[in-house]
Amino acid sequence: MRKYMFALFALAIISLYGTQCWAQCEEDEGGNCTNTFSPTVTTGTYEFFGDGRLVVHFETVLTSFSLNVKINHTIDPFDPNEFPAGTVCVKYRSGQCVQYDFSGFSGGPNGVPVKNQDYKGLITLTLSYVNSSSQTIRNPAFGHAPGDITTFTEDILTNYSTDPIFVDPTMGGKTPGLSSVAALDKPLTDNGNDTFCSLTLTPTNNPSGQKSQVEVALKIVSGSDCSAKGLRDKTASLSVSTSDGTNVSFPALKNVEGNKFHWDSKAGLNEYDISTEDLADGRYTVTVFSSKISPQSTDFCLLGGSVVACP
Repeated sequence: MRKYMFALFALAIISLYGTQCWAQCEEDEGGNCTNTFSPTVTTGTYEFFGDGRLVVHFETVLTSFSLNVKINHTIDPFDPNEFPAGTVCVKYRSGQCVQYDFSGFSGGPNGVPVKNQDYKGLITLTLSYVNSSSQTIRNPAFGHAPGDITTFTEDILTNYSTDPIFVDPTMGGKTPGLSSVAALDKPLTDNGNDTFCSLTLTPTNNPSGQKSQVEVALKIVSGSDCSAKGLRDKTASLSVSTSDGTNVSFPALKNVEGNKFHWDSKAGLNEYDISTEDLADGRYTVTVFSSKISPQSTDFCLLGGSVVACP
């Protein structure tokens, strides 16, 4: 993984996981990595050198259990009802795709922990990797093969971040149970007729005591003329991420619009208002992903609670 230092900000990682203890393992010669979870250890990092970093977080752990992840370079097939023709796995820098298979010694399929017996709530997965320079990601997906099946039938993607300057591509997802997961890439749905034109950020720094906001404006046109009227993108989603140069996290955002854009028909823009409430000073990456255009990213920075130009 690449590491970078920020010159202006001492960036504090905004963690979804509170102050709970972490477990961390590194792969053995067989491509296995095992962490032990407990009521006080709810997050585990699985480090596979060259084959990605997977972070597993449980909302609540009821009992102690071990959870193993094994890397697999043979990818299970895709359900065409969820993953259309043209879906492919993401090739890493090694030129291989990677599937992560969960197992353990509990009562679920392949020994994975059982919901409401070993843990409660949803499981958050965060996967970082270095994808091959020869593969352009069109429409990212986080494939999941639930239970004991051997077919990817679910796209659990909730967050995505790509910033070629500072961090590795990272995707986040939520699932009620664990099985096999993999980074996937789905085809775009517009047959190449839509064009990304701009992604702009406009800050609103309010007086003391009021929270600042950042308005995100996305312009897409049908065809290639960016001076034309903008096109509404009902599939566009947005995520905000931050990083220490190694680990990427997706901070919880308040007062946002259900992760969906609203349409300004007069301006021809897809817009989204981000509240900076509870965000620490530092650099944040805004990534827009949809079925119409490839992922697009831009940054904003906070200093003293106000939005400022990034160094």
